[in-house]
Amino acid sequence: MYNNSNLIAVGFNPKKTYIFSDLNNSDTLYPIAVKIAKHSTFSTVKGIFGFNHETNPGMIFFPAMQAAPCFLPSELYGKETVCLIPAAIDQDPYWRLTRDVANKIGHYKPVQIHCKFLPGLGKGGKMSSSDSGTAIYTTDSPDRVKKKVWNSFTGGGGSLKEHREKGGKPQICSVYQYFLYLFEESDERLAELIKSCKIGETICGDCKTVLTERVTRFLLEHQKKREKAKDAVEEFFITR
Repeated sequence: MYNNSNLIAVGFNPKKTYIFSDLNNSDTLYPIAVKIAKHSTFSTVKGIFGFNHETNPGMIFFPAMQAAPCFLPSELYGKETVCLIPAAIDQDPYWRLTRDVANKIGHYKPVQIHCKFLPGLGKGGKMSSSDSGTAIYTTDSPDRVKKKVWNSFTGGGGSLKEHREKGGKPQICSVYQYFLYLFEESDERLAELIKSCKIGETICGDCKTVLTERVTRFLLEHQKKREKAKDAVEEFFITR
């Protein structure tokens, strides 16, 4: 329910958005999953997911259940409906399996948009909720945000003097990645930021100050919207 309120707080329209529980809608999803499973083989899922003979039956069948929502609109609306899926690249194996069996069970192949992972504030890699020091949570307070941003990995020089003389490396800077992906919409300003960083004109403290302010402003507003969204969650749910 908590993730649902976060989703709703972003601004999804309840007249166009439907949230469903796999468990509560198993009467609809399970028959679809069975069709998918009938047209798959253990060799196929083993090759895609790396299963072995010690893998439990639940994991072997799970790809079929994961694929079933791709065809749920067709089942709900009673006509063939194209499904577009925004997902991170790590989910791609599920869609490859799904597209392989789609035509065999009489449905359109689903289409996927590959989304980039949100970077962490550490040295490289995606943001991970298991690393609380480099991940910004939607529940973080302004003080917590400031601490994380100011402790983040940057592409600045070893000292202020060195940075002024040699410039920084925005391409490896986690703070710059946040501007690139989320908090700076202007390509022109991003280009200026890269240039001023590389010549040592802009220092890491400048960028951290701006990023702290922008993240804090976003989170405070989001947290207000999330509280209001908690009362509207049921409007989004498919209860079939």
